Formats: sequence, structure tokens, C-alpha cells
Amino acid sequence: MITGSAMSFVLMTGSIDLSVEGVVGLSGVIASFLVKNLSNSNDFGYFALVVCLGVGLLFGLLNGAIFSKLRIPSFMTTLGIGYITNGIGVLLTKGNPVVISDWGFRQLGVGRIGFVPNTFIIGSLLLVIMWFVHERTFFGRYILAIGGDEAIARDLGIKVERIKVGVFGLAGALYGIVGALLTAKLGSGDITAPRGFTFDSIAASVLGGVAITGGIGSVPKALIGALILTILRNGMILMGISPYVQQGVIGAILIFTVALTLDRAKIPVLK
Repeated sequence: MITGSAMSFVLMTGSIDLSVEGVVGLSGVIASFLVKNLSNSNDFGYFALVVCLGVGLLFGLLNGAIFSKLRIPSFMTTLGIGYITNGIGVLLTKGNPVVISDWGFRQLGVGRIGFVPNTFIIGSLLLVIMWFVHERTFFGRYILAIGGDEAIARDLGIKVERIKVGVFGLAGALYGIVGALLTAKLGSGDITAPRGFTFDSIAASVLGGVAITGGIGSVPKALIGALILTILRNGMILMGISPYVQQGVIGAILIFTVALTLDRAKIPVLK
């Protein structure tokens, strides 16, 4: 839900981010080292969440800077950063999950306020903030302007590179938060835990109506896409369809959706 909304911001600029799994995984691993675990007695508690936000922000800004300043296509830039972060995570953990023993931190992922899970509350707050940024600030309007027509956006005086770096930075920060929450939920920092997050994030955005060529989309649309994806998966599970077939079906639906909604006039500038 959160990563899908973050991805929608990137897609709305006409770019794409393939570093989701790496940044989420590394952030989760770092969180597991900062709180009490079976290997050390570090006790940074909830501050680990702030650190993970910073780690995600750092790699997000790096994505944006390389893409914008060096003119390397976003899919290649983010793919490279994804591999780098994944490699760092494997190096830190030696390929083994880091089991945490800090129950207070784990409450972020498994705790509840009444009948409402903490993760739902945190996710909802983040979505409201993202909606506000997109709908009520110049930053959000500039995102759509850049995705709609980058040349016109430049003519209007919009700092295109700065906005793109900001978008990737925002997305990275959200990936970092998701990584910390994932570790709190699972009880361990595992670099492989977010496997499939990149595909799901893109699928949720596109199924919700966010244009992959940029210029069209919103946070509610990404949320609707995430709900559609969840309903599709749950429906196929109830029907007894194999998980491998499920991925194929969702992939086919994704291609069909893009084919129907793609603005082919903008294909030459898709990055």
C-alpha cells in the first residue's frame, strides 16, 4: 500500500523505480541491528525507524541525482541501486535473517490500538500526508506537469531535475519506513523479505489508473489499485490456483491494462 503510493509518485513523473526491494530490505536489516537482537544488545528502540527513513531517503536521493544529473535512464539507475542495496544487506547479514528480541519495537508491526493494527494506522497517516503533498502543494502539481510534458514544464520555470530528485527521495524515505515496519512485523531483518515488492508496487499503481508514461495519477488511484491487486490474489487463493499461475495471471492483466491506457504519443520519452 505504502510502496505502491510511493511508486505512483515516481510513475507520474514518467520515470520508474526498480530499487524498492533492495532499499526496503536493507532498511529492514539496519533496523534489526539497531534494536535488541540475538547477536547484540543495541537498544535504539523507535529511533531505528528514523534511521531507516534516513537510509531510504539517502538512496532515494542518490537514485534521483544519478538519473537527473547523469542522464542515465531511471530503470537502469534504480536497478543498479537495487542491486547495490541488496548486496550491502547480504554482506551485513551474511545471508541469514537477524532475529530481533525487542518486543517494544515489534509492537510497531504486530501491536494494535483497540482492534486497529498499528501498521494500518501508520500506513493511513502516511497516505494522508502523501495525498496532501500531491493535491495541496506546488510540489504535487509540478510532478504531474513534468510527467505530462517535461519540455513545457521547463518553459514554465519548473526546476525539473530538483523535483525529480525530490520525488525519488520521498519514495526512498517511504521504502525505508516500510523496511523498518516489515522487520517489526516479521521479528527479523531479512534482505529477502520484500521479494516481489517492486512488481506489486508497479502493478498496484497501474491497475489503479496511474499512467506509466506519466502525467496522470493520484494517491487514491494507487490505493484502489492495491485493493484490486489484493482482491485478485485472494480470489485466486480461494479458487485454489497455484501461486505461480497467480503471478502469471496478474502479469497478463497488467500488460492488458497498460495496453489499454498507454499514451503511445509519449512512448519515445518514456524513461
